[in-house]
Amino acid sequence: MVVIDAALRFLMNELNASLRRRLGTPVGDAALGPLVDDKGSWAFPDNTLRLTLFLIEEERITRAQVPRQILVDGRQVTLPPPLAITLVVLVSARFTQYTVGLQHLSLALHFFQAHPLFTPGDFPAMPSGMDRLSIELLNYGPEQTNQMWACLGAKHLPSVVYRLRMLLLTEDVPQGVSVPVTEIITRSGQA
Repeated sequence: MVVIDAALRFLMNELNASLRRRLGTPVGDAALGPLVDDKGSWAFPDNTLRLTLFLIEEERITRAQVPRQILVDGRQVTLPPPLAITLVVLVSARFTQYTVGLQHLSLALHFFQAHPLFTPGDFPAMPSGMDRLSIELLNYGPEQTNQMWACLGAKHLPSVVYRLRMLLLTEDVPQGVSVPVTEIITRSGQA
């Protein structure tokens, strides 16, 4: 079962590994979490990048309409169809030196531009149950950006917004259990 936090932690870890390779230091590492606390104060320290989940959307194009049918111990088990979701993720730079923050944000952009698709073959650390994950840059205009930051309750920071696709959430609690049909008997001569 793939969960949202596992997917975002995976991305954060891969981004941090890339930042350390390029910079040679863990200063400026990305962390996962909110931008501000309940009082409106920054919820993460200076000199770091922050990955924040902004929005969860259903991936309607790949929506499965029918329940899944599987056999377990000779019984037919009906499971709900998987839910394909897309995550909108904000990567923000909060640095005491503005240009250093821009450098770290640029490195994040380079990393995701170089790796628009994550698969277990290329990234063995991917969470189990996840067969692919794609990431694309979103172009938010000034109005959308202003609304996003207002929703988050924070002042604007240098940032970039990404759409993370193809997370499948599956439910393993059966909707129904029955004995499968193994034989069909017809009566001849009846209408």
